[in-house]
Amino acid sequence: MSQATPAGEGSGKRPGGSPPGKPTQPRRPAAKSGAAKPTSGRPASGKGRPPGSPGGKGGPRPATGKAGARPNRPVASAPPRRFSPSTMGFVAVAVVVVVVVVLVIVKVTGGSTPSGTGGIQPATVTAAPPSLVSEVTGIPQSVETAVGTGSGVTPPNVVGGQPPLTSGGHPEVLFIGAEFCPYCAAERWAMVNAFSRFGTWSGLQLTTSSPWDDPAQVATFTFVKAHVTSPYADFVLIEHQSNDKDGLGTRTTLEALTTAQQNLWTNWSAHFGEQTGYPFVDLGNKFFVIGPSYNPDPILLGLSQSEIASKLKNTKDPVTEAIVGTANYLTASICNLTHDQPSSVCSAPGVKAAMTSLKVS
Repeated sequence: MSQATPAGEGSGKRPGGSPPGKPTQPRRPAAKSGAAKPTSGRPASGKGRPPGSPGGKGGPRPATGKAGARPNRPVASAPPRRFSPSTMGFVAVAVVVVVVVVLVIVKVTGGSTPSGTGGIQPATVTAAPPSLVSEVTGIPQSVETAVGTGSGVTPPNVVGGQPPLTSGGHPEVLFIGAEFCPYCAAERWAMVNAFSRFGTWSGLQLTTSSPWDDPAQVATFTFVKAHVTSPYADFVLIEHQSNDKDGLGTRTTLEALTTAQQNLWTNWSAHFGEQTGYPFVDLGNKFFVIGPSYNPDPILLGLSQSEIASKLKNTKDPVTEAIVGTANYLTASICNLTHDQPSSVCSAPGVKAAMTSLKVS
C-alpha cells in the first residue's frame, strides 16, 4: 500500500437561429381622409417614415427630413428629467442599508476565503474531549478478542538481529507522521488505542488530514502536544510536517527530527525499498510500520471523530476491524519488546492472535 511522501505533491455556433429574411417593401396606402395607418414591418431603407403625407392624406413625401419630423418645424427636445428630493432620500437610505448588510456578511463569514483554496477551509485543531478519548482507549477486551488481526490490515514488518532502540532504559517506539497525511490520520486511531494499553495519554487534540489531499479530510488526532506516560516503553511522537494551509503542498516543517531520527527513517525506509514517507513507526528496531496499516478510503471518509469512536464496539463494523486489528498488531509488537508486560495486556487472546501472525509468540 502506498504511503504519503513528505514532498509538496501527497498530489462555435453563434447564438440565435437563422438570419432574418429580406424585409418586405412597404405598400403605400391609398389616400383617405383622416389619419394614415402605419404599415407593418420595417421600411426598406431602414430610416424615415412610412409612405404617405405627414398630415395623413395622400400627397407628396417630404424631400428631406428625419423620421417623424415635420418639414420646416424644429423638433423640441424633452426637458431633462429630475428626481424629487424624496426619491433621492430613498436611494441614499437604500445604499446605506446595502453597505451595512455587506459588512455584516463579511464579519460573520470571516471575510473572503484564503487565496487558492477554491472555497475549501483549512483543517482546525481542537482539544479532544475526555469522553471521546475514553471511548477510543477503553475498547473492551472482548472486542479486541473478537477482532483479532482484523480485516484488510497489513501487519508490521519484522526484522531480527538489530541493535535495540531504547530510551531511558525502556524500549523506544518512534512515530514520524504529518498532520496533512491521510494515512497517518488512519494510523493514529490504532496507536491511541494500542499505546493506552501501556500507559496514559495526555494532550490529545482533534483535527483532520488535509482537505486538499486524497483521500481528503480524514478525521483524526494530532500528536503535537500529546504524551504517553508509561512504565513499560518510551513513546516518541513526532508530527514532522504541518497540515496544508492554502492548497495541496502548502505545509511546513512542524517538529524537526534529530540526526539519529532522520537516519532511522531514511535507512529503514530504504531497507524496505521505500522512500521516506508517512507514517513511519519504529518499534524497538524490530517491528516497523512503513506506510499505512489499512486504507482509510472509504471506511473513514465522511465520518467525524465521534462517529468513528462510536463504532469501535461493533465487532462487525469495518472501522472496528481495521482500527482494533491494527492496534492488536502494535500491542503484540510492544509486548515482545517488554517481555510480555503488562501481562494482563499481553496475554489477551486478540494480542496472542497477532503474535501468532507475526511469528513471535
